[in-house]
Amino acid sequence: MGRFDISPEIAEEWRGKFRETVQPMLDDEVLAVGPFRTTGSGTKYGISKLQVGALAYGAAHLMGKKKAGGLPGQFLLAVTPSGLHAFKYKQKRGGPEAKEEVAAWDHEGLKAGTKRLQTTTRVTLEWPDGDKMVVGQDGMGDNPWADDVVRELGAA
Repeated sequence: MGRFDISPEIAEEWRGKFRETVQPMLDDEVLAVGPFRTTGSGTKYGISKLQVGALAYGAAHLMGKKKAGGLPGQFLLAVTPSGLHAFKYKQKRGGPEAKEEVAAWDHEGLKAGTKRLQTTTRVTLEWPDGDKMVVGQDGMGDNPWADDVVRELGAA
């Protein structure tokens, strides 16, 4: 296994932890749930290391937030039979803790696509009315839980 690879046992353990944190807030069964983030993390990292300034960092943050439909910097996406739900969350020592639902959408007609980048996978969600959201899978390397979400949404 590589440095950021996750064993099947750990993946399954955390799959349960992610489900347990959002299930009480939803009426439907949770089919898949995983951590995501707004885009631009690499850009913000570069800006901070080059010490370009707070204005450039803030602009990069706002661009990522806009592409992600105004979602917080890190969030969980949960798929149910009837919809797609976004939750603000905190990563605690014992596992994730969902704070509140920040958005919900009907996933009928939703198209999901992925693009593998150097350190993450970019996910594009596009609804039939033309609305579009671009997010990244959270973390570096393996993210089997976000992969579950993408698979459940039928990404190409």
